[in-house]
Amino acid sequence: MSPLKKKTTLLILTAALALPAFSFAQTAPAETPAAAAAQSFSNVERRVLADGIAEYFFTVRVGSGPYDQIGLHRVVRETAPNVPARASEAVFLAAGDIWNFRAAFLTGARPLPVFLAENGLDVWGIDYRWTSVPASVTDLSFMKDWGLEQDARDLGFALGVARFTRAITGSGFGKVFLLGWSRGGQISYAYLNGETQVPPGLRQVKGFIPVDIYLKTDQADLQAKACQRAQGTEAAIAAGNYAATSGALVQAIGGAAVADPNGPSAVVPGFNNRQAGLFVGEATFGLLGGLEPVPFYHFTGGTFDANGIPSGLTYSNEADLFHFETGAAPYQPNRELADADTATCGQVDVAFDDHLSEITVPVLYVGAGGGFGETGVYTTTLLGSTDVSTHIVSLAPVRIADFGHADLFLANEAESLVWQPILDWVRAH
Repeated sequence: MSPLKKKTTLLILTAALALPAFSFAQTAPAETPAAAAAQSFSNVERRVLADGIAEYFFTVRVGSGPYDQIGLHRVVRETAPNVPARASEAVFLAAGDIWNFRAAFLTGARPLPVFLAENGLDVWGIDYRWTSVPASVTDLSFMKDWGLEQDARDLGFALGVARFTRAITGSGFGKVFLLGWSRGGQISYAYLNGETQVPPGLRQVKGFIPVDIYLKTDQADLQAKACQRAQGTEAAIAAGNYAATSGALVQAIGGAAVADPNGPSAVVPGFNNRQAGLFVGEATFGLLGGLEPVPFYHFTGGTFDANGIPSGLTYSNEADLFHFETGAAPYQPNRELADADTATCGQVDVAFDDHLSEITVPVLYVGAGGGFGETGVYTTTLLGSTDVSTHIVSLAPVRIADFGHADLFLANEAESLVWQPILDWVRAH
């Protein structure tokens, strides 16, 4: 075993033993943090992302099943190859539906983690265990109980590993900022909800940045759609369908747009592959069967021709959108989707939102006018935080053309419109 692997094994074991030992009500975790840390993990991988900026990646076992593992990413400035620079502050990024860390946050020539690392922050992220399940797996019964609370526990474990890694590499054992985008924001709310039930000295998050998402809403029509989505997903689970396959569809559409943009789409009749790829970005709501979480919800703002066919993007590059699509994971647990919609619906009690009013860390809500936008603000009003800021990017008079859910990370002007305000807020806190 190499010295680096020995050191990483020791750090993970140490981190697991020191993690807050809270659990969610009515939930039986498959592994304790200490037991999970005792399992094997892959060799640490390193790759250069920019001048002086590197990404480190490794996986950690969090259960006994073949896919019970999470991925950990670190993007950081180096003082020399394989020598991370000390950074006083760290930001941990949690992605949302169907994407892992690299697809969600490392798409584009100079993505958000590189920007933050170049500005002196230590950037971390997680791949949830379901993102590593390949499309070739057909028996998905192991996903039956893979719910939102499981991802929240895995997120807590990953936060602990990140903090101990920072400590062992000279940056200290301080708390970190948590940024949760989309479903990752809901998972982060669930984690913070649980963290309120441990002593302050064992908590891991010093500030929270929910990005373009809500967990709760006061709009009756959005609640009603969440109830319908939850009912439909529960019915799928009862019928033995334990995973959603929208990621596989998006991956196929993006791959075709890259490989043969002018060829006829096999998914969207009457469109070529480029147009179908654009449709996923600019008219995402069209894939959601009328049950979109907000009206005209879309990943990337764009234009349409006289026949309503997508014709181009307004804020982001097509190549980045298509690359983003090809990075989608084939499967995502239906239990997780049902859990989240049940919480939003509000008709059935869930344990992971019982203590929202006890969350007191500073909060910065970031939204996109063509994504969740203003609707994401309501959840922040349910928190106990007295330091809450809002930053919503809206650039068009109508939602269907406005700055989108993924434009927050893909847009050509995302650095000035989104990332710099996030950096400024972190520095101020």
